[in-house]
Amino acid sequence: MAATELSTRTAHSAELNTVIDLCLAAFADEAVTAWVIPEPWERHKHMREMFGESLDAVVSNHNLILAIDVDGEPLAASIWLPHMATSETPQPHQPEVADDPVTRRMIAAEAATQLRRPTSPHLYLASMATLPDHRGRGAGAAMLAAGMERAQALALPIYLEASTSDNRRLYERGGFRDLGGSIQLPDGGPILQPMWSDV
Repeated sequence: MAATELSTRTAHSAELNTVIDLCLAAFADEAVTAWVIPEPWERHKHMREMFGESLDAVVSNHNLILAIDVDGEPLAASIWLPHMATSETPQPHQPEVADDPVTRRMIAAEAATQLRRPTSPHLYLASMATLPDHRGRGAGAAMLAAGMERAQALALPIYLEASTSDNRRLYERGGFRDLGGSIQLPDGGPILQPMWSDV
């Protein structure tokens, strides 16, 4: 595919509905999302509920970076959350038992990843995805570079969990290294690789 001329910017509150629609399309086939909500016809409904609850705060706090094309159209989104130091050491625990499988998988994923996240200050790349028709054209690399500039300005390292071999290679090209062993989500879920960059 030909490279597309891209730039990046922080999303703003006035475009929240556009950002939600973008994320619904870009994250629909993301590895963890597809495992949590395996039935495609249910995925859109559950994702709209999740994004409606979470993206308002993310955008309001200027924590969502967009990749946009030359016409100003957003093609990809990434969520960067600052985490300050905590004295608490994550403790292993049994995930809560939920009535429905989607909630059970969401709880299991959060429990497995929370246990591995560093307690030292860092910028957490929670998620990143590109619209299907625009993948492989540099949007991920552009957002990663913008996030790394933000981390440098904040004097923070970056932590993330790679969910596929493709995005793991992208992060490795950006200077990230593995942080410990992988995380195997239960019930045939994806394998996540914690990664770290001192930026």
